[in-house]
Amino acid sequence: MCVDYDKIGKRIRATREEKKISIKDMSLKLDLPEIYIEELECGEAKISLAKFIELCNFLDISVYEVLNTQYKNINNYMDKELYELIIGCTKKRQKLIYSMVQLMIKTQIA
Repeated sequence: MCVDYDKIGKRIRATREEKKISIKDMSLKLDLPEIYIEELECGEAKISLAKFIELCNFLDISVYEVLNTQYKNINNYMDKELYELIIGCTKKRQKLIYSMVQLMIKTQIA
């Protein structure tokens, strides 16, 4: 799997700016140098998994939302919750869930 640090950085910057958080505030809260955050947002720096999760929690954004371009297009909160539940399942369970939903829709149970 190829990691697109540029896209990840852009999503981090967009979220930070949307929430009106300065790089300085983010630097202080996450104990990261400001220059590192700038490089991260430009896709020039890599981040550890632990720090990435901490950053996502600080920005109150889902890890999936930062990593997955398709997820970014989901606007409805319930759709995001459903997506996160399903994406965490095995492929076999995902197929089972899909079949169950199809059946529910066909029989108008849902």
